[in-house]
Amino acid sequence: MRALILATTLLLPGTAMTPSAPATASRLEPLRLGRLQVWKLQDGRLSLAVSLLKGLDPAEARRMLGGRDAADTPVNAFLVRMPGHTVLVDTGMGKDPEEDSGHLEAQLAAAGVAPADIDLVLITHEHFDHIGGLVKADGSRTFPRAVLRVARREHAFWTEDPSRLPERLRDRAPKLKALFETYGKAGAFRPFEDGEELAPGLRALPAHGHTGGHTVYAFTSEGRELWCIGDLIHFGAVQFQHPEAGVAFDLDGDRAVKVRQELFREAAHRQVALAGAHLPQIVRIAPKGTGYEAVPVP
Repeated sequence: MRALILATTLLLPGTAMTPSAPATASRLEPLRLGRLQVWKLQDGRLSLAVSLLKGLDPAEARRMLGGRDAADTPVNAFLVRMPGHTVLVDTGMGKDPEEDSGHLEAQLAAAGVAPADIDLVLITHEHFDHIGGLVKADGSRTFPRAVLRVARREHAFWTEDPSRLPERLRDRAPKLKALFETYGKAGAFRPFEDGEELAPGLRALPAHGHTGGHTVYAFTSEGRELWCIGDLIHFGAVQFQHPEAGVAFDLDGDRAVKVRQELFREAAHRQVALAGAHLPQIVRIAPKGTGYEAVPVP
């Protein structure tokens, strides 16, 4: 099954791994928002080349990255304890001995949580760096008590009609079907509709553009909000200030930009805490010029 997961990898032009591993403290402390407890769990790292950015002068992007040609970028999952549920949003890249990845289980342990404690796994979209930790090396479920949920539109995009996919991605369909069927055979795979309430205080917000059914997960507790935004943003040092800048691997670049701008406006207005799969910290944003300033949530 490990070979299956690696075979589903969407190879991105200008993407390479870096050798550094995320530091794992003996104990990770949560961010508290109302009755929510939230942990950022770094599974690995990617180096994203400036050339992936679209709609922005490359010289300006390099300036914003301190003169570098690439951004050292985390790959995060998020653990959320809420009333009635222990939730994991995305599962990282999974373990590959040749790459800096597969730190999710150690990060969970540092948060004091075992895989069997998780009862709900939410997938923002079906790119490799979000689904790689779903199964173990022996092909069994990493999270044996969890129900796995993803937008029906997202799963259908990848699996129902491979002819709609770019030719280089069509072989992903049967591999993704097999991966998700690991949970399906146990009655633990439940796709959902756009905008569905998945639990009290947890709603799926459609954020299509990066992929056909990319989803943001909105948690609410005692007037506080957390959005797990997946790949709504990749280059935090650039795209907060320039939300009009896209990335080369957005399925629908124009739509991805529009959705990012709309959700950023709403998040700034409501002071939502934003947890991004490729952001180094959980942040809140405030308008600044034509873009936004991101401030870490203490």
